[in-house]
Amino acid sequence: MSGNANVQAHIAYELIDDDAPEVVVVEFLSPEITSSVHALELGEQLNSLIRPDLPRNYVIDFAKVRSLGSTAFGEIANFVRRVGRVRVCHLADTLQMGATLIGLDDWVEFAESRKAAICDAIEDARRGEQETVDYPQLVG
Repeated sequence: MSGNANVQAHIAYELIDDDAPEVVVVEFLSPEITSSVHALELGEQLNSLIRPDLPRNYVIDFAKVRSLGSTAFGEIANFVRRVGRVRVCHLADTLQMGATLIGLDDWVEFAESRKAAICDAIEDARRGEQETVDYPQLVG
């Protein structure tokens, strides 16, 4: 981020199964992301997780989030649209309306808990691997 020495980390991530990661769990460090500057930082931080060396199955844990501005929701929606499969957990009722307004619920699956979201995401990852194995390669 050009010229801004006070960039705040808004998220942290964890790879599930370090030997052969199948899922990236993203959790928020900032309980409130309401300014457009912080929202753009969030977007950059989320987009930095879209890399070939990371899995394409994500869990986003909103447990620590109390307030998100519309720009932050927009950045989350942009990220979700760009990645593979996304599961969301711990989205507070107070944030649910914002998620619905931006159409986030059309792009993600909701889980009751972080553990359930991770289990479902691992299952999705393994199902995806199986689907590619089931079909023989076409020789051209």
